[in-house]
Amino acid sequence: MTTSPAKYGPTKHPTDAVLTDYVSGSLRQAFSAVVAAHLEHCADCRVAVSGLEAIGGALIESLPAGDMDAERLIEAMAALDKPEPKRAQEGKPTEGRVPFGGELWLSPGMGIRRARRAGKGKDLLYLLRLPAGQITLPHGHNGVEFTTVLKGAYKDGDQIFAAGDFCELDASCDHQPQVQTDGECVCMIASERPMRTTTRIGRIVQALTGV
Repeated sequence: MTTSPAKYGPTKHPTDAVLTDYVSGSLRQAFSAVVAAHLEHCADCRVAVSGLEAIGGALIESLPAGDMDAERLIEAMAALDKPEPKRAQEGKPTEGRVPFGGELWLSPGMGIRRARRAGKGKDLLYLLRLPAGQITLPHGHNGVEFTTVLKGAYKDGDQIFAAGDFCELDASCDHQPQVQTDGECVCMIASERPMRTTTRIGRIVQALTGV
């Protein structure tokens, strides 16, 4: 039995802590991109983000005024003239704004596109395309991983992750998700380090892709 994306939007969302870090700008670039991809699908989380931004603005306004030297004042005034950063908006897919490289085909219907710039450090950001019914190689993680489903759906354990759904995993997770049988699945994934492979084939795939 297959499961289609939820009619009324995503059912799996970032935690309040993740959304707070996103709003404050403390999420690293790769992970922020995956959260932004979820926001494009999720009206509820866009409302939550707007609320957090309003709270942040109110807290800043409540701070006591302080003296600012001339150099700092010039920098602040220059910042006001800069265009406002674009937040995730419905209908403007993140994968169209992030500079991903060409697709590396691993097998029929299965490919990966790595971001040309994933930010500082060793963070990874990539698009993973899997054909209908494909089961992934068994693997674990060597740190935090964020995933947003852009198209299709996959099953992980007893949970279904459909278009727009968000998933956060850590190093305690070992799993083997499977794409649902009614179409291909495309995910945007950010991870701190390459996955922990548990098979010889997995190690070969990792050597080819770097993820």
